Amino acid sequence: MYGYSTLICLPDGLSSTPSEGTGTVMRRSILTDYATRAGFRSAEVLPIQDFAFFRFYPLLH
Repeated sequence: MYGYSTLICLPDGLSSTPSEGTGTVMRRSILTDYATRAGFRSAEVLPIQDFAFFRFYPLLH
């Protein structure tokens, strides 16, 4: 998925301005930064297990 992200998601995200240039793969610290700048209090990891390498985050007000 990372290869697809760099070839499809990232260029699509950069096609509009302003853009953060984020593809599919994102660290928790980056997501938290985006969420707080958008007015959310935090982004926490949901305790979902056995779902490959995906993580799910609720954005809390």
